[in-house]
Amino acid sequence: MDLIIEDAVREKFEISVGIAEIRGVRQRQKESSEISREIREVEKEIKSKYRIDEVKDIKTIRLQRDFFWRMGVDPTKVRPASEALLRRILLNKGLPRVSPIVDAYNLASVETLLTFSAFDFARIEPPLRVRFSRVGDKVNLIGNRRKELTGKEIVLTDSAKILCVYVHGDVEETKVTDSTKDVFLVAYGIPGMSKEELEEGVITASNYVKRFAGGEVVMEEVY
Repeated sequence: MDLIIEDAVREKFEISVGIAEIRGVRQRQKESSEISREIREVEKEIKSKYRIDEVKDIKTIRLQRDFFWRMGVDPTKVRPASEALLRRILLNKGLPRVSPIVDAYNLASVETLLTFSAFDFARIEPPLRVRFSRVGDKVNLIGNRRKELTGKEIVLTDSAKILCVYVHGDVEETKVTDSTKDVFLVAYGIPGMSKEELEEGVITASNYVKRFAGGEVVMEEVY
């Protein structure tokens, strides 16, 4: 699947986007014990590695926070996803449990400090594009959060609709559900991050999805 980052976005923000396709997934519950064990191990590692008062100064988190400020979003009020997940662990709240696929990329997020999305491939209409929103664009984000865009937000779209609003989240229409068979995974790069780091992040998340939800990784690319 092709993905285009529009020149207007690249001129303002030097970013890359990683994508992967995982075909034939199964949201089986019997893997839940394995996921739980892995989450406990990762949480233990995170607690030994970081302190709550140091999170904001971790290099990748700092780059994400700077990116948020440049997009006009206050990261002390709306935190990068990886920072929010790290803070949950360090405050003994634990990673949220949603589904094997979402749990998989949340694990990848706290390990790589990247932000990920997962979409139901059957509900996507290629090609994909990263662009600025248009004034008046309206989206229904996961959790029934309705948002009208201002023209300043960065969005990921397919040929017909917005899939994700950077920082604010993914749309309800294309989210992964129990009936999802094929997953489209996205890793969001940030200014100052190399393509190699993003590639490693995509591989980590894809491997977790395959491990906990089955399927085969048929494509991994960075644009």
